[in-house]
Amino acid sequence: MSTFVRPSRVPYYFKAQPSVTPDPLDPVTRTVTDVFIWSIDITSQPVDSTYQIVKTPLNSSNLIILDLAQLVNDFISNTYDGNYSTNVYFVNTSTSFFKADGTAVGTAVSLPEITSFAKGYGLFSEGANPYFTSSVAASTAPEISAGYASDNYEVQVPVQEKITIPVIVTKTATGTTEEINVDFFNGTRADALAGNNPVKSVTVQNVGNDSDQYIQYVDNVQASTAPQTEAQWDELVDQTWKGEIENQSEAPTRSVFWCPENNHPTTYITVSKSGQVGTALIKVNYLRKDKYEPYKITFVNRYGALENFWVVGSNKQSINVKGDTFKRNLLEVPSAYGSTQPEYNPDAHQYVTFAEQGRKSISLNTGLIPEQNNEVLTQLFLSQKIWLTHYQTQEQRDANEPLVIDPVVLKSKSLQYKTHLTEKVIDYKIDFDLAHDEINQVR
Repeated sequence: MSTFVRPSRVPYYFKAQPSVTPDPLDPVTRTVTDVFIWSIDITSQPVDSTYQIVKTPLNSSNLIILDLAQLVNDFISNTYDGNYSTNVYFVNTSTSFFKADGTAVGTAVSLPEITSFAKGYGLFSEGANPYFTSSVAASTAPEISAGYASDNYEVQVPVQEKITIPVIVTKTATGTTEEINVDFFNGTRADALAGNNPVKSVTVQNVGNDSDQYIQYVDNVQASTAPQTEAQWDELVDQTWKGEIENQSEAPTRSVFWCPENNHPTTYITVSKSGQVGTALIKVNYLRKDKYEPYKITFVNRYGALENFWVVGSNKQSINVKGDTFKRNLLEVPSAYGSTQPEYNPDAHQYVTFAEQGRKSISLNTGLIPEQNNEVLTQLFLSQKIWLTHYQTQEQRDANEPLVIDPVVLKSKSLQYKTHLTEKVIDYKIDFDLAHDEINQVR
């Protein structure tokens, strides 16, 4: 049982002290800590420890402090192949205390509970030992984190694409699973906050002992195959969105147009915990596909979850090639003196390259985005795992062509934040390098 998800990219300090108070004249001089790290089934703690740490308490304090996050971080490897799944890793410890003569002091002590870790991070302002949990304190604000494993409250998505929401689902101290409710609406903000007529509702639970239950994903895909007609779409716009757009109660970034491929257009999404006051409210903006092909940026956010960020601006690709060159002798010396003069082939290369290798780069413009997405870009820039998914046309979808997904690393190293106060439009340029060489040299 694990009531928290800890971020592995920041320290997690654990204080271990003897189960009994040792004699001050005969203190603890040596400690041995077995650290167990595993995944899949929380009840299947390995018999053999992953690490063993030997430490000496300082200043006869009889206790030690360990940083466990650094040990588990190397085990967590997020992947993305078009499917959404995140495995946490479980950690437990067993620390024994010994006097100078080797006598054990009390019994071995462990962590208060088996702790789960995801490849996220906490902020400096959050202090030591940050954690993520579904059990967020109640709040009167409508936009609070209630199991929503993201800080993006204004999602932008092309009309044909599904919306995928990451959620954190932990358990209570008694082992009871939390319930996270995700509702999709195609009405107004007021309707969403009131919970009126969701087009899809999902209740997410952590019912098993599996490591993939702590971070889960919910999408707005519907079972119905009946598409919206143009008339239905126009009616939806007139009755639902028109007033909001005209009175500017919503940000003017929403593109309203007929999208026949979107069976159930989502306007708002709510994420809430059962029995808790407060709801995370997410607004959806549909993106126009103009002359540039959209790209989906998928990255591991600060919660350790996969998050999507669509861009529809201009894009440019390039390749950077590296290699060495040497100058060779082209002269062909005759085998016998006096027969012919030395010659060379003028079609041959006097300068020859070798060890050539190339690496492609891509530069993407986000297109117009709301100011609220600055936090998303911050987490993108701080992410250690990023993928680019190429947009598929309807013809490619009909032909069941596979998705083209490129693992990339961020080439841009700085971000100058833009705001509506200083800029009329907000548009960013982001540079990536593909995370592999062009020529296969995997050996």
